[in-house]
Amino acid sequence: MAQDFEKTNLPWDVKLWQQRTGEWFETLTSGWKAPEIPDNAPKPEVAPQTWEGLFWLILIALGGLLVWKLYPTIARLIAEQSIPRPTVIEEPTVPLLTQNQWLQQARSAKDKGDYGKAARALYFAALTRLQERDLISTDRTLTNGEYRTQLRRKKPNSKSDRAYQTLANTHEALYYSQNTPISAQRYEDCDRAYRDIDQETP
Repeated sequence: MAQDFEKTNLPWDVKLWQQRTGEWFETLTSGWKAPEIPDNAPKPEVAPQTWEGLFWLILIALGGLLVWKLYPTIARLIAEQSIPRPTVIEEPTVPLLTQNQWLQQARSAKDKGDYGKAARALYFAALTRLQERDLISTDRTLTNGEYRTQLRRKKPNSKSDRAYQTLANTHEALYYSQNTPISAQRYEDCDRAYRDIDQETP
């Protein structure tokens, strides 16, 4: 049985076109000749200063190219070094004073207009109150979220739970961002939250 062969296909057409184009270009350029230089013609001399100047020009160009490529990385590193990093002072999360001592510190700081220190003292007074009533167990290693989990287990959906969150949010703002100003209004919110905890706990 005789087979039918393709007479043409795309790859063959492309190859044929390339061959014909190459032959045409070769025919076109075959008449070109380089100018003949006589053997006794003087060879051009290049001054040593020209070579030295060319060397330095290439060296400066390469240096400029290198700086241009590395500039974004260098600029980022310089920017990171120049940003002042806040120093986080590690403070104990375990209250070291009694509830009344923390409250006295809060009042004293409030009278001086230091609402951040006053709010911090209220936070620790609240922790002391919750620990005294056996609603949480304070420990250096525990976070605000873990204290809240302990409180929710013993007093779910309580006023104390919501009040503790207000105090914890303020404490985190003070602890993690040393420059966060605490307004008188925010201190009053913390004071109200502390009173809610103090009144609700048995």
